[in-house]
Amino acid sequence: MISSALSKKFVRDGWILTDLSSASVKVVSRVHKLFLKRLADHWNVRLSRLEDYHTIVLDDDLHTNIQSDLTQLYQNAGYGRQLIESSLPYFVDLLGPDLHIQKYPYIRISRPGMRQDNIGIHRDTHYGCSPFELSVSIPFTDVPARGAMGVLSGTHTVAECDLPVTQVKSAVEKGSEKHKLGFLYAPKVMSDEVRASVKPVRIGLGQALVFSLSLVHGQEVNRSNSTRITTDVRLVNSYAPIAWSRNVHADYYERLCSSPVSEQARTYQASNDDHTVSNGK
Repeated sequence: MISSALSKKFVRDGWILTDLSSASVKVVSRVHKLFLKRLADHWNVRLSRLEDYHTIVLDDDLHTNIQSDLTQLYQNAGYGRQLIESSLPYFVDLLGPDLHIQKYPYIRISRPGMRQDNIGIHRDTHYGCSPFELSVSIPFTDVPARGAMGVLSGTHTVAECDLPVTQVKSAVEKGSEKHKLGFLYAPKVMSDEVRASVKPVRIGLGQALVFSLSLVHGQEVNRSNSTRITTDVRLVNSYAPIAWSRNVHADYYERLCSSPVSEQARTYQASNDDHTVSNGK
């Protein structure tokens, strides 16, 4: 359950760092082992630690293909949903009892010194997302602060016009493999002042960084000597006023849990819909 202090911090800062349940930690461990095995068996990348991924995978095309493969493996196994369900009471406290979850959560792999592995400092509301949506970033590698994603506390409530951006060209094409992995085909760059103000948040194994999609966050380059591998899973209240259809996947969200009232109400609606159809109306 979320404490009153953390609730207040989230409202004030737009983000919180939390410990996952023991059940979620077990899922993290399973994903870590799955990735190590897949890298060895399918890609001949033999590692004792995922943190050393960058010492073998140097080619960018190979890296993109591996990231795509691991992402599909992770998504098909439903591990993103398992991670959240194992800590569900915490997220119900934050968002309410009626929740939808991102059906195809991303896997992020950031090698040291490789700017092309990151999407930079950004605010997801610049790309059509909503402050009603929540992102949960969970690491599968133990990375020091210099390699961590950063946040700019308090920016989640700042007006869009007070955080201006410049549209730039990108090598990422719309609908490409990198776009499907969460890379931006039309990035909007924030000011130097804003980008320099972002502070890294080290997320330990077994923890999660939870933040509003209106918060300025991200990473431009991993400055540590370890590869950072994380997932980010989005959550939203089922009755939030958001755009449910997204560019990459029309079925972007799926139902995670419901209150008893919502369950019976949907059954009532379905019964009436069936009755209308059977009477030819």
